[in-house]
Formats: sequence, C-alpha cells, structure tokens
Amino acid sequence: MRVGKRVWLPFLRACRYMQSRESLLEYSLTQFFKEVERHRP
Repeated sequence: MRVGKRVWLPFLRACRYMQSRESLLEYSLTQFFKEVERHRP
C-alpha cells in the first residue's frame, strides 16, 4: 500500500507541530514551577 506524499506531508507536519507545542508547554510549566518554588518562603 503506497501513500502519496501529498497525503503524508500535512500529517507529518501536524505531528511535528503538536510535538513542539507539547514540549514548549512542558518547558514553560517547568519554568513556572521553578519560579514558584523560588518565591516561596
């Protein structure tokens, strides 16, 4: 079964996009909690 590049490209791009969004969210959350820990007495 062969899938054309036209079908696959947007799918791969969406996958990559979601992964980067996820890692970005994870990073910002980590930074946020680090800040919270730092400001706690």
